Amino acid sequence: MGRKTGIALLVSFAAVLLAAGCTTSSHSDGPVAQQKANNEIVIGDILYDTDAYQIAQQKQMQAYADSLGIKMIFENQQGKGTSAPNLMDDLLAKGVDGVIFQPADANVSVPLVRQAQAQGIPVLGWGIPFGPGVTAPYVGLDERAETVAAGKEAAQYVLKNFPGQPVKVLIVTITGVSICSDLRMGGFEQGVKEVAPNASIATVNGNGDRNTAVTVTEDALQRDKSFNIATGCNSDMAMGALQAFKSAGLGGATAKKPAHTYFYSINGTDEELRALTDPSTPLMAVLGLTPKEVAKTLIDTMLKVIHGEIPAKGNYTMNIPDRQLVPDCSVANSFNRDEYFAAQDLPCVSG
Repeated sequence: MGRKTGIALLVSFAAVLLAAGCTTSSHSDGPVAQQKANNEIVIGDILYDTDAYQIAQQKQMQAYADSLGIKMIFENQQGKGTSAPNLMDDLLAKGVDGVIFQPADANVSVPLVRQAQAQGIPVLGWGIPFGPGVTAPYVGLDERAETVAAGKEAAQYVLKNFPGQPVKVLIVTITGVSICSDLRMGGFEQGVKEVAPNASIATVNGNGDRNTAVTVTEDALQRDKSFNIATGCNSDMAMGALQAFKSAGLGGATAKKPAHTYFYSINGTDEELRALTDPSTPLMAVLGLTPKEVAKTLIDTMLKVIHGEIPAKGNYTMNIPDRQLVPDCSVANSFNRDEYFAAQDLPCVSG
């Protein structure tokens, strides 16, 4: 076969491949699954932890993925950013078409996002932004306006119902995590200060863990028992703080009127809703995360990235709102069933 004939055949063969939509590699910088049907798409999800919210989110994501015919592979960091490298390696080895990632450590996540992107696998950030140095689409929580409003309500309640008392707030947070410092506890503190500029704010590091929250709250109460507002950046920390207050004899209420301290919590788990609708507890409001809506948004957005409708290395951002919940049994039961797969009603009077 002559040189010209060989070149002509190669060109013809390449044209056939292009016409058939074939490429010479399985992954590239472009959309990795643009020609795939839903039942051929595999999405990896690196979850933050195994708390009640994360469990509900995983169940909701699986249910929605099943309805679309998409395969999900879940990994879990157990709240430890150092777990993420092995989890990312595992997902990439299994040939996922995209990765949804809520990092337990924003800085640890940076080389992992680069690793996936270098292989043509898009990464969608969720809940906690990646550290500096990478650009990827991101879905966040629209919470600051809601937590600012919650802080105002808490301070107004204290000024009205505990006249003469200075406003003193205990915040149990996760040090160095932006969702706490910027959106949740930062917003709550701002709201308190807008109503009570001279409010005293004490912040302790609960590290996202219930047992740690109990311990640091007990330590705080040994130093000062005059806190009349308390909150935590997630349900484990808020409920851990409430447990410590109860142990100190400071966590009661009568007909939903706190005897000592107004509590505010974030997540909307079954435990929180039971406390919210219990007239003997001082949990007065809850910011309810919506795992059903989150699951649908994350998967729909990931599919758009996979199919090239959203740039895989662009700065696309959207936010999902939470729901403010008050002590209303009917609303709480509906929320618990729809979002957290509750099989039975809360032990309160519907209405």
